[in-house]
Amino acid sequence: MNVLSAMAGINDGEYCKRFTDEGVDVITLGGFNLDLETFKAGLENMTNDRKEFITCPHHITEDISGFVDVIRDYNSSWDGLISVNLRASSKDSFKVLYGNDDIDIFEINAHCRQQPMLSAGTGQALLKNTTLLSEILEEVTSNSGKDVGVKIRANVEGVDILKIVELINTYNVKYLHVDAMKEGVPEADYDILNRIASNTSIHIIGNNSVTSREDYEKMIENGASSVSVARAARDGSIKHIFTE
Repeated sequence: MNVLSAMAGINDGEYCKRFTDEGVDVITLGGFNLDLETFKAGLENMTNDRKEFITCPHHITEDISGFVDVIRDYNSSWDGLISVNLRASSKDSFKVLYGNDDIDIFEINAHCRQQPMLSAGTGQALLKNTTLLSEILEEVTSNSGKDVGVKIRANVEGVDILKIVELINTYNVKYLHVDAMKEGVPEADYDILNRIASNTSIHIIGNNSVTSREDYEKMIENGASSVSVARAARDGSIKHIFTE
């Protein structure tokens, strides 16, 4: 399963639609801010070189459906899955999208590391607030009616990532999206990816610094069931990564 990973402020329908011709099986829209706290954090996140989806949480259902329509209308023969990467500061914030039948996968964002998001208690902050992470997992896996994924960041200071995986294992999570980054290292941390994969039966999506077929194969060799690409997609075609 080949995945286009989320990029906040970039992954809308217009940007994503062309990857339906690039061997992509899952398109991830977002990340999106679901409540007032994360909406404010998104405003703070905006810089000259970083964008955000500044959409009112009250309109997000229509906005996402619009993005999905753009993708499906562009390539009606594409039968892939639509995932949405979601940032929220409470378990109840996810309910706004429960009625969106055009979404296949809810991806809980326990990954973003921008300070405004951390201050809002979302993204990577969830790795240190396991009580809130558990509440979100319980709510979304029990009530959303969607397949659920969680995107995590490896090698976060003060976080035992294997303990986080152990927690996630106790919920009905279908996908574990692992950004196998290591500060100061120019490639993915394949060792931590391997260790995570050895501690779960959840479908692992490997992510970080995937720009070539060789990188893709290293991810698979080290325990990933699938591979995702983000920044490499901004350079143009990614077909060479996903197809031999």
